[in-house]
Amino acid sequence: MMEHALGKAERLKKRDFRSAKWVKSGKTSHFLLFTSTNEYSMRRFGVVVSRRIKGAVRRNRIKRLLREFFRLNKGLFLGRANYSVRVTKMPSSVTWDVISGELRLLATRAVNE
Repeated sequence: MMEHALGKAERLKKRDFRSAKWVKSGKTSHFLLFTSTNEYSMRRFGVVVSRRIKGAVRRNRIKRLLREFFRLNKGLFLGRANYSVRVTKMPSSVTWDVISGELRLLATRAVNE
């Protein structure tokens, strides 16, 4: 059951965002996906939501859903890489179906490049 967890080591910290060389891997109407290589033997994940998107509750909810998607779909992402999802525009309805559909599309594009 632990393979479905999203441990502390799999989350990007603030310094990881700054030190990595990010490459844009995909874009949908609401999200941008950036990737970078890492020296660890695991995939790591981070979420960026600008404060320009109003409402802390909405920002936190979308961050929770994005982390949940990564936790449940680790197999879609390659190992030894960092992934950062930036929310460019808030979806009209912040639901699991909307978010998982767009992220699944982004993940398959990034892996197939």
